[in-house]
Amino acid sequence: MIYILLPVHNRREITRYFIDCLTKQTYTNYHLVLIDDGSTDGTAEMVKHYVHELTIIRGNGNWWWGGSLQQGYKWLKLQKLNNDDIVLIINDDTTFKDDLLEIGQTILNQHLHTLLLAQAYSMQDNRLIDAGVHVDWKQLRFSQAKSTEEINCLSTRGLFIRAEDFLALGGFYSKMLPHYASDYEFTIRAHHKGMRLLSVPSLQLWTNEKTTGQRQFNQKLLISHIREIFSKGSVRNPLYITSFILLSCPWRWKAINIFKVWHGVIAGGVTRFLKHLRK
Repeated sequence: MIYILLPVHNRREITRYFIDCLTKQTYTNYHLVLIDDGSTDGTAEMVKHYVHELTIIRGNGNWWWGGSLQQGYKWLKLQKLNNDDIVLIINDDTTFKDDLLEIGQTILNQHLHTLLLAQAYSMQDNRLIDAGVHVDWKQLRFSQAKSTEEINCLSTRGLFIRAEDFLALGGFYSKMLPHYASDYEFTIRAHHKGMRLLSVPSLQLWTNEKTTGQRQFNQKLLISHIREIFSKGSVRNPLYITSFILLSCPWRWKAINIFKVWHGVIAGGVTRFLKHLRK
């Protein structure tokens, strides 16, 4: 059985495309765990219409990504799982061919204690955007891994993992990392515990880059800049980046990397404020 953890929030039409891909899978031994964090647009009701092997976990809109996955983790802990059961964590803004589950479970069954990531391509231009990450802690730099051996971090955008390994890792730090970096911390923790991080070209999905994250700042007053970056939905929230460093970074680089983060916040905010005054 593949247990699919799918967090959603008010993206009914986007989720519908995902469900269309899911219901066409050649491998049908799956159970969808829909973690609906406070949707008001009928997302869960739409999914219920198409998927029968379904559990719906409902939140109030405050779980975000890390919190939603932690709810999925708690639910799985209560189930009677078999040794060969698999967990798939995946985003609702992805599409895939009808053999994703078949290929994923076949490859994972060939590798013990492994986290297997589907390689992600852009829906917009078919560009490869994620095949595993290499973290250079000395430079605090995240880059596309050039080889399987370089991978020391994975996203959870199409992540296959054995259920027993998933539970053994202990869940997500949803208070410290409610959204961005919660997946990186989880997979880095797995790597530190000796699990293998793997991504292979034969396992593919496509992601909508237009619906994924905040990637740029707007030119606003300093107070607006601060409000923006400190929101839970900001990929550059320094509080959560600091938490991520504390949880994942080797000790020798923790202090300097935390300094880099907060120096960047202060310098960046002042620079943007001064630019606004010159207009």
